[in-house]
Amino acid sequence: MKKKIFVAAATFCMFCVTGVLAQEPTTPATPPTPPTAEQMAQRQTERMTQQLKLSDDQARKVYDINLKQAKEMQAVHQKMKSMREERAEKMKSILSTDQFVQWAQMQRPDRMGGMHERHHDRKAPDGKDYGRHRPDKDKARDQDRK
Repeated sequence: MKKKIFVAAATFCMFCVTGVLAQEPTTPATPPTPPTAEQMAQRQTERMTQQLKLSDDQARKVYDINLKQAKEMQAVHQKMKSMREERAEKMKSILSTDQFVQWAQMQRPDRMGGMHERHHDRKAPDGKDYGRHRPDKDKARDQDRK
């Protein structure tokens, strides 16, 4: 009886070890490369073509518009990045090391949600949480546009 239990336990352990060893070693994840302007424009155009049932001619024109916008947005992002780096260099020359470290942590994206978070936590006058879409505000805005 003891021999059967031992064999069963050994077999179970062997299967567990085999399963662990069969897994591929994990490599540190490399950050994904951002999509090119062409890739972004293509994806957006494909979505619009599918949802709006665009003709081939419309899709080509929409792609051109999307590509132009994607390139402009990338230029803006690059400009903002260089401005942030320039600001950090100036702060580094003014602040102490401890102050600079604290300031840098204040600048992290996960801490910059202040205004974003406040808007998402709002509730409509009727007490319901509509998230970003507020029917009462949407109606007023639509009437203002008329």
